[in-house]
Amino acid sequence: MDGAVRSVWADNFKAESRLLHQIAPAVVHVALNIQYPGCVFVHGNGRNHRDLTAEERYELIRANVALLRPLQVGIAVRTDDGRRFAWEFNLRGFDITSRKHARDPKSVAYLAGCGVDFSRLPRAGIDGYRLRWLLRDSGLIRARPSWATFAGAYHVAYFVTMMYGEKLPHSLNAFMEMARQLIGRPLYDVKRLAREHDRSCVGALSNVVGKLTAVPPGEGTSKSKPAGTGSIMALLAFETLKNKLGADMEKYRHELCGLQVV
Repeated sequence: MDGAVRSVWADNFKAESRLLHQIAPAVVHVALNIQYPGCVFVHGNGRNHRDLTAEERYELIRANVALLRPLQVGIAVRTDDGRRFAWEFNLRGFDITSRKHARDPKSVAYLAGCGVDFSRLPRAGIDGYRLRWLLRDSGLIRARPSWATFAGAYHVAYFVTMMYGEKLPHSLNAFMEMARQLIGRPLYDVKRLAREHDRSCVGALSNVVGKLTAVPPGEGTSKSKPAGTGSIMALLAFETLKNKLGADMEKYRHELCGLQVV
C-alpha cells in the first residue's frame, strides 16, 4: 500500500483530486465501501431477510437509501503496475444535531467509536456533487476496472444514487441497468466469493480477511477510518480470492446480497 488511508476533507480535496487524476487511467481494481447511519426500515411480518425476494430486498434498500444520508465513501484501488492507494472521502450531508436527519442511534454510536467525526462532517465535509464530478472527470469510471464490495448491495445503491445525483428508481431492473451503465459488468461481492472459496469463510469482513490471510505481514490497516479501511480490506480480499479462484470467479460476479446487479 502506497501509504495509509488518505483522509479527505474539504481543505485537502483539491490536492487529493490531483493524485486521483494522475493514477485513475491506470486503475485495474477498485473496492468500494460506503458508511451510512444505519437502517431505519426493516421488513415486517417477522420474515427472515434471506426469505425475501430480490424485489423485496431492493425495496428496503431503496427506502433506506432515500432517507439516510451517506457519511463516508471509501475507495481503494490497484493500478496496472501493482501500486495500491486508498481514500476516505468525508461527506457533509449529515448533521448529527439535526432531528431531520434520520439515523439508527446504535449504528451512529458504533461508527463514532470507529472514528467517524460526526461533529466535523457538517463543517468540513465534502459536498457530494464535488466527489461525483471528481470520480467522473478523473477517468476512474472510464478506465472500466473490476469493482468489488463486501455485502455490497447498500454500497452499490448509495454509489449509484450519488453518482447520478438522483433517487433510486422504483424498479429493480432499472436499478440494475443504472449500475451496469455506471460501472460495467465486472462487479464482485467479496462476501459471496469468500463463501464459494471456503464455506467456513464467513462473518464480518475482518474475519474473512483474517481467514484468507489477505493482509501482507507488516501492512496492516487503520481501524480509525472505517470506510477507508473497509475498502482496503475488500480490495485485499478480492485480489486474494481472484488468485485462488482463477477463472471460476467469473461465474460469481453477478450477485450482490441477493440482488442480481450485473
